Amino acid sequence: MTEQVRKLPITESGSPQAKGFTKDIPTLMAEIRERIKADVESHRDKRPNFSLSSLRVAKGKGRDGDLQHSEELRFLNQNYAFETKFSPAVIPTHRRGLVGKLLPKFKRAVRGFFKKLVLNDYLAAQRQFNENLVRYLNDIGRYVDDRDVEVIRKIDHDVGRVTEWVGRIDDEKTCSIFSLEQQLTSITQDFHSRLGTIDSMVRGLEGILNNLSRYTDSNPPRVSENGDTPVRPDTSYLLLENRYRGGEGEIERRLSIYPGMFKGAPGTVLEIGSGRGELQRLFKKAGVKSYGVDLDTVMVNVANANGCDTKYGDGIAHLRSLPDKSLGGLIAIQVVEHLTQSQLKELCELAKTKLIPGAKVIFETINPQSMLALSSNYFRDPTHVWPMHPDTLGYIATLSGLKLVETKYLSPVSPNHLLKEIPIDSSHTPAVADAVRRVNVNLQQLNRLLYGHQDYCLVLEVA
Repeated sequence: MTEQVRKLPITESGSPQAKGFTKDIPTLMAEIRERIKADVESHRDKRPNFSLSSLRVAKGKGRDGDLQHSEELRFLNQNYAFETKFSPAVIPTHRRGLVGKLLPKFKRAVRGFFKKLVLNDYLAAQRQFNENLVRYLNDIGRYVDDRDVEVIRKIDHDVGRVTEWVGRIDDEKTCSIFSLEQQLTSITQDFHSRLGTIDSMVRGLEGILNNLSRYTDSNPPRVSENGDTPVRPDTSYLLLENRYRGGEGEIERRLSIYPGMFKGAPGTVLEIGSGRGELQRLFKKAGVKSYGVDLDTVMVNVANANGCDTKYGDGIAHLRSLPDKSLGGLIAIQVVEHLTQSQLKELCELAKTKLIPGAKVIFETINPQSMLALSSNYFRDPTHVWPMHPDTLGYIATLSGLKLVETKYLSPVSPNHLLKEIPIDSSHTPAVADAVRRVNVNLQQLNRLLYGHQDYCLVLEVA
């Protein structure tokens, strides 16, 4: 207790009246509130640096903030109701004798009297002030901490939403880039395809112009057994082949599998519908003895102009005129779809009788199991009669006595044109991965139906 406090004058009401302590508690608290409000207003635009890591989380107390569990507030809550720091029972003395015994008693009496008359009201007022102040600080602490928790939760929620938005934006960006890549690839492939078509057309037209007199010869070499008079040369089908089926170089590449199949044939190989002579040139390079027959005079002229042995005439009629077991092989590329059912049956029966036993018979045609091949390749040619399913063609051939050795599917569609499967990565949950696998299985089935092999061939053998 300081000397200043001991000398405080006492008013009639018993309240201490000293310099700096002349106001009652409500007035003082009102002033404190006004100062706090003024301080808040003056610092409203001065935002303190804030970071999530700066907030302490008390163990076992959830997400409480700093103020409620600060050491300072804990100290105030424990010590706001302080009492005087001296005990009247313990008063030391340095005197001896009777004076030494009476002096402590006198001091106790004086102190008790002084405390009762002077300090009681002051200490009660101070205690009331401290209680209100600590209570107010506790309220502020809870309010601030609750706001901190709310802010943190909102930040966490907003961060989660931002992360989700960023993920969605990234996914959309990836999908857009992938889609643009696919479109660019498709445009590039379409450009090269059209460029190849134009190149084939130009080369075909150049060849026709350079050899116009030879191509339009109305008397090409004919099979001796064919008494039909060649029709007036018409280059329209040659132009159709050049434009849509592909150039001679491309067709030679597709037909390059056949010379090896006839290597070591027991006799001459006949090609019915030899067209521009691509396969005949390949046979010639591979040393396979062969010749072709075609009903289009322009095609015969084109093939012979390129060094092939091709004759004008009907292939089935020519087969009919040959001696039995006189041919070492028979092949018809993109021919059976031009035949009626009775013509196809006769072709298979003649192959059985006119070929040497063990000789190969090969029929290549458009694959109707592919919607792309059926819609684009088959229906593009107005001379086609009926699409031939491999099972149907195989049934007719075996019914005529030929042995089915193999069915080969040819001309696969470029992978860039297929429906793309969805990749599975580690970010997928098991449920999502399973759903993606099911979707991919359906995509594979659609690819087989829509974009299956464009052609197929039956490899048959004479028993």
